Amino acid sequence: DPESVEANVTERTRAIIVVHLFGNPARMDEIMEVARRHNITVIEDCAQAYLAEYKGRLCGTIGHIGCFSLQGSKHIATGDGGMTITDDPELAKRGAMFTDKGWDRSKEGPRVYPFLGLNYRMTELQGAVGLAQLKKLRGVVERRRKLAGMLNEKLEDIEGVTPQPVAEGNKCSYWQYAFTIDKDKGIPAAKFADVLRREGIPANAGYIGKPIFLSQEALRDKRTFGRSSHPFDYPSVRQVRYEEGVCPRCEDILNRMVLLPFNEEFSEEDIDDLVEGVRLAAEELF
Repeated sequence: DPESVEANVTERTRAIIVVHLFGNPARMDEIMEVARRHNITVIEDCAQAYLAEYKGRLCGTIGHIGCFSLQGSKHIATGDGGMTITDDPELAKRGAMFTDKGWDRSKEGPRVYPFLGLNYRMTELQGAVGLAQLKKLRGVVERRRKLAGMLNEKLEDIEGVTPQPVAEGNKCSYWQYAFTIDKDKGIPAAKFADVLRREGIPANAGYIGKPIFLSQEALRDKRTFGRSSHPFDYPSVRQVRYEEGVCPRCEDILNRMVLLPFNEEFSEEDIDDLVEGVRLAAEELF
């Protein structure tokens, strides 16, 4: 929600991190306008959004920085790790230095470390695997889109469930397939997922169970290191609450969202099995 983003910008805000969840593009035009008004950076989290498109533009190329995951469950993988893209030469240089302990290798003579960094260097073997994986990426995403299109069409005929909407002009990459249970049915996602599992479909409810700000104990309890609460208890900073109710839309969707097993290896028969399972669950619960 771009309006909510802007309402939370303060003089200390340095960046907006936008997550294209499940590969479904966020409202980037409005978010970029907020960033321009406040002169702050936009970082696109594209871990699940390879080749996702927002109004004809690839996600990850719209903001100032795009971040992609190469962890084993993603569209392509190198075992673990990830990659970052940017069209800003200075950010690219600083990013490369940060992954190399802050070492500026462009300078001759004694080593120079302009800032603190970590050792996030990818191995040559991982790089080679990643290059090979890139060659199959388009086929992976296109297959997922085809299968998701079949699911969307078939699930629309089932009363009480709504496939994840994709805005006109956008293309989702469908890292996972999600649908929500209509509010008026009053059935929690956990109960619906239980019935699906009984039908032999290993579905999950709510993605991660709780919003990330409630899952992170350090944020929830404002505990940063040992007994320290810095900077949460710093007298001049705005007090921030991490508690239930601060993101009502997020919490509502998590309570009603069901994730189906899904990947590019599925057959059309697998899709029919998923649809039949959802149909049986809906008939039993609604």
